[in-house]
Amino acid sequence: MLSSRGQKYAALDLAALYTNIRAGPYDKEKCPNGFISLTMAENFLMYEEMLRYIKTKCLPSIYASALTYHEGPFGSMRLRTAMADFLNGKISPASSISADNVSFVSGITALNEISALCLTEEDEGVLLSMPIYGSFARDFETKSNCKLIYTPFGDVDQFSVHAIDRYEQALEKAEKSGTKIRALIISNPHNPLGRCYTRDVLKALMRFCNEHKIHLISDEIYALSVYHTDDSHPAFTSVLSIDPSGIIDPNLVHVLYGMSKDFAAAGLRLGCLISENAEMTKAVRSLSRFHCASPLTCDIAATILEDKEFHDAFLEKSNAALREHQGIATKMLTEAGIPFAPKPNAGFFLWIDLSKCLRGEDWQAETILKGKLFEAGIEMSSGEAYHAETPGWFRFIFSVNRDVVLEGLRR
Repeated sequence: MLSSRGQKYAALDLAALYTNIRAGPYDKEKCPNGFISLTMAENFLMYEEMLRYIKTKCLPSIYASALTYHEGPFGSMRLRTAMADFLNGKISPASSISADNVSFVSGITALNEISALCLTEEDEGVLLSMPIYGSFARDFETKSNCKLIYTPFGDVDQFSVHAIDRYEQALEKAEKSGTKIRALIISNPHNPLGRCYTRDVLKALMRFCNEHKIHLISDEIYALSVYHTDDSHPAFTSVLSIDPSGIIDPNLVHVLYGMSKDFAAAGLRLGCLISENAEMTKAVRSLSRFHCASPLTCDIAATILEDKEFHDAFLEKSNAALREHQGIATKMLTEAGIPFAPKPNAGFFLWIDLSKCLRGEDWQAETILKGKLFEAGIEMSSGEAYHAETPGWFRFIFSVNRDVVLEGLRR
């Protein structure tokens, strides 16, 4: 007999997400009737290039120390220094990032769980927007038993300063019902909307958090996957690039970043917290014992981050490929009369509106449509899973082989 905790985890059956049997994957030549899964937001466009670099540049330079416990579970000094130097060059932080500010674990998923354990008590709350990355719920709630409080925006643009009023309302409602809010988490660039927050909006969010003495967790995992910028499509701005003086206590600001998205290296399982909060850093490093950053992958990642010529060219090529594939997808969607959320310019996805295909106006109708799509050989993350405000939205991944994009949209 399992403990009550064990029974709870068994009932969640999170492994089923990876073990459910599907037909063979689509291949234009070898398997034209194969299944198309567009649920994983990965940069499939750049895997071969990254793999070549790892084979030719990273693996030959690995030392025997990579097969030991090395310097502990929270990332080697070499890796933490390489990441600090990389971010200092890419996001122009207001204060220089040092290795002491950087702590690695085995991915952002682990950091989400650790953040919940470190920042909330049981039944305390974390604010989020709607829609938002669906797996935040599993990551934050499963072990900590905190509560995620989703903020509806209605006709208010959540990327405008007017969104602060909606967060205020959500916080007030939660606390009146007995749920103390301890943090706000944002996804910047946003998953699934594919947009970046402006500097002014980030400042407003920081002031909001400071006023209520709550932590601001900024998930910036897609920071350098921004494929188009102009006056209506703002470039990425990190919260770390904003001087916190007079805006927020820097101890309340925590950034999450890693190798999975921008570097097409989800399999390295490396994510890091960047924080000036010494107690938070100590807590994360303590819990890293149970989410160890592998010394082997630490060495691989350090080599990538230290090679400026390579990663500059890699990121430029990646964003060009993302721009091309997003253009293909938006053109076909527009021609088919399928709307999508406005102004996407970052990430690997479009938030598409299939509500006109629903046979009803409730979430059950969306579930039925998702089943119909599955029968047609295509799978996407649904609006309900991503806490959309209304049924009928789906996340379409375009960072896949061109033939897969075309066939997925055709289906």
